[in-house]
Amino acid sequence: MVDWATQNRLYPPGYRPIDVRYRRTSIDSSLPYSIASTKRHNCRSKIKQSNKFINNEMLIESLHHGLNQAFQFHDNMSADDNDDRNPKLLATYALNINWPRSVCCLSESDGSLIVCEQDRCRLILFTPQLILLSTCGGKRGHDLYEFDSPWSVASFYDKSSSNVLVADTNNRRVQYFTIEYNGKFLYKQSFLTKEKPFFVGTSKQHFAISCEKGLIITFLIKRKIQVAKIDLNRTSIIQNSIQNALPFCMDPQNSFLFLSNSILSISIIHQLTITGEYLRSIKLDHYPFLRISSLIFDNYDQQLIIVDSFNSIIYSLEHDLDEDNVEILLKRSDNLNNPQGLCVSNEGHLIVVECSVTTQHTLKVFRYHPCSCHSRVGSSSVKTSETRSVRSLNIS
Repeated sequence: MVDWATQNRLYPPGYRPIDVRYRRTSIDSSLPYSIASTKRHNCRSKIKQSNKFINNEMLIESLHHGLNQAFQFHDNMSADDNDDRNPKLLATYALNINWPRSVCCLSESDGSLIVCEQDRCRLILFTPQLILLSTCGGKRGHDLYEFDSPWSVASFYDKSSSNVLVADTNNRRVQYFTIEYNGKFLYKQSFLTKEKPFFVGTSKQHFAISCEKGLIITFLIKRKIQVAKIDLNRTSIIQNSIQNALPFCMDPQNSFLFLSNSILSISIIHQLTITGEYLRSIKLDHYPFLRISSLIFDNYDQQLIIVDSFNSIIYSLEHDLDEDNVEILLKRSDNLNNPQGLCVSNEGHLIVVECSVTTQHTLKVFRYHPCSCHSRVGSSSVKTSETRSVRSLNIS
């Protein structure tokens, strides 16, 4: 028997029970690391593993020069796990969501998630357990609280802040919102751009906007004044003329910019200062088949986390080393399909949005850090049949 009171508490009005069980798979005991949405957990509680690159070194040895290198790379990326249960996927949300392009996590004290939905021109606010709270927009236009093909969203690095930036691409502006305690979006300001903005990023002191034609504009957060306008076509680090916007991320502490041209045959990450001064480049020599669609800076582990939409791979990169120490985090066999953007939640999970013309459009939560809260040991209160009730979520 379904506990309707519990179901109404867990899910917003209007959701059919059959869709709830299908869409929000964190209640499914086939996901071995699923836990109760009411239970507090933190996947960053354990110390970072020292032998982090053991599997990575084995993979590097298998990638030899020549045609055999491509075959082994493809086999490794497409191999299925022996266990029928996925050890990394924790939850999915795929109900009434179209072309989610970006996702960000709010302050550490909040932990809510914001998805930038391009097709419906809106922002969606979720709890960390993927429960829908509110939306902003939903109508294509250029007025307040309206968007035209928004592409990305980013939050400010502040423990008590709920401020977000949205790249309102076709309107050639970046909108600035504050989210109030009741989940409502409060409009604050707009930053107009001559070229279409596609990517936004923030640090503790600055924020930046990546526009088409290789233009990056940086600002001070407190005073909201422009620091620099970086034209990458006029720099020596870019060999060919750039017409697209470059995906980038920022170091929260030092406001360094890490950017890459996603259409190049070999992925290269360039590091710049907030004023556009070139520092260095990181070339992925050992992984010639990896591409860069979007990237974020994981401040907890001090590394870059990179999305490869073409190969459906998410990998990490130690940016402070001279060589490209790459670790594959997620791939197709982990139920990853055409990822577009990601963020790290305050509980240490990887939050990923997926969309393409050939796959289902979803918001997913993956296990990222080792922890004790997502245990394979099943609880007696969790039913394994397909007819289990929502009451089975009440795990002690």
